[in-house]
Amino acid sequence: MDELIQKINQKFQHKFMTIAIAGSVSVGKSTFANKLAQSLTQQATVISTDDFLMPNSVLHAENLFNQKGFPQTYDMAKLERVMTLFQSGELSVEIPYYTQEAADIHPEKTQIIQRPEILIIEGVVALQLQQTDFKIYLDADLSDIKSWYLTRTLEMTALSKNDPTSWRYQYAQMPIGEFSNLVMTIWDETNQVNLDRYILPTKQCADALVMLDENHDIQRITIK
Repeated sequence: MDELIQKINQKFQHKFMTIAIAGSVSVGKSTFANKLAQSLTQQATVISTDDFLMPNSVLHAENLFNQKGFPQTYDMAKLERVMTLFQSGELSVEIPYYTQEAADIHPEKTQIIQRPEILIIEGVVALQLQQTDFKIYLDADLSDIKSWYLTRTLEMTALSKNDPTSWRYQYAQMPIGEFSNLVMTIWDETNQVNLDRYILPTKQCADALVMLDENHDIQRITIK
């Protein structure tokens, strides 16, 4: 991590800077982004591209819901505007709020982001942004990523087994084997397609490649 921090410090010229972190679903982007933010000497704020997903109502209306997480389901222009406003000196910007409980953009709640020295943007489409100053691609063996995806989904769904208001409730009532099979079918039909078609191609434009081991620990970092 020290070499990565050093490289970022070289890029930081005492002005506003953006860092993009991308990688597969479930690879650990948000965890890594927060760890990076805490390791930097500059004031850093992390935001997620999830907050710029189109609302489910829009996705359904445009027949895109089954592709949720693909680039076409994000309002990339709105995210680019946030970066442009900060770069022009704006001190605070209001952005949408994606709630995991509803798996949707909150219809009323928003977030006020104060201009940091370094804005870290994490998400599957983060490396597709045009204005970022430093790009990081987070990677791991595919078998580990799929295992993390299954484990995370099972854990989050189990927490909803007594909450009929949760969208996960119906799945929490399913036999564990049946639900596990469904989860991995969703992986194959959606997340794997997204990874192969849209996420992996952005790896080539990364300034740094971070490889994680089966424990989510950093195995190696390659600076281009």
